[in-house]
Amino acid sequence: MDSRALLGCLLDNAWHSGHALAVQLGVSRTVIWKNIKRLRALGLDIEAGHSKGYRLLDEIDLLERSAILDGMGAAANGCRLEVLLETASTNQCLTDRFGQADLHRQIVLAEHQHGGKGRRGRVWVSPFAGGLYLSLGWHFDMAPTSLNALSLACGVAVAQALAGLGLDGIQLKWPNDLMLDGKKTGGILLEARSETASTCDVVIGIGLNVRLPCALKAALDQPVTDLAAHYGTRPGRSRLASSILVEQLATLARVAGGGVADYVAAWRARDYLCDRQVELHLPEQTLSGRVQGVDDNGLLLLKTGAGLSKFSSGELRVRPISKNGGFKPIT
Repeated sequence: MDSRALLGCLLDNAWHSGHALAVQLGVSRTVIWKNIKRLRALGLDIEAGHSKGYRLLDEIDLLERSAILDGMGAAANGCRLEVLLETASTNQCLTDRFGQADLHRQIVLAEHQHGGKGRRGRVWVSPFAGGLYLSLGWHFDMAPTSLNALSLACGVAVAQALAGLGLDGIQLKWPNDLMLDGKKTGGILLEARSETASTCDVVIGIGLNVRLPCALKAALDQPVTDLAAHYGTRPGRSRLASSILVEQLATLARVAGGGVADYVAAWRARDYLCDRQVELHLPEQTLSGRVQGVDDNGLLLLKTGAGLSKFSSGELRVRPISKNGGFKPIT
């Protein structure tokens, strides 16, 4: 039995007896109990009561595949969309298909990831139904070197999709973080493989915090926020997913037609770091400087004591201000 079917029966937060659930789903009570254990293992708070049965205590906004496809309209043509209860990583679901024809326009979403990918090998924390965990595969008939600004274009697409839903205020932190009120609310992870010098397969992974438990936000090692903290009337997760997918698909088609530079100006308008004093952490050194934005290829422009330099990767941290008003030196 699919545990999602059982969860669907519990979404009303009312008591349901094990017998009634077993009859409704056409399985044994033992199967019901095993699936209750599985749902609890995913972090769901399900109460058991003698002579009462089971009751879901969480308010869950499940993703609905049909609602997402309906919301995408004509943009869904040619797409294949999967909504999983859980997976290690939606990106991994698609990077495993690198080199295969069915990667193109393949979409995977999950309610929960137990090995979600962040930058530099970090895990993207993915509580059950607490965010959007979405990956999209795309095949480009163009040289990988012409796609340097693709991550910027994808960030702009997410910001524009949210703005279209009345959720404006997203800023973009180079190279791929989504920021709200100075705190991280999402990120984009691009993974690519090139079989030839003129083609490239790309998986675009999007993680967006929708409603995170307060204890989880406090426990993370950086300031984070979610849409729920800023937008009390935010749209449901299925609508969020369909809007983001429509914008992403249009962006990828435009980039495939040579329009990646069109998004650099839009990215600059949302640049979170421009003119800020930062530390750029590289594998073998840390540099201090002031961000001067990005160039037309999406490379970071950093002004240091040695002059203006360009960087294609690295981790940026805004330098804290000392009590005397100046920036603290690197130690």
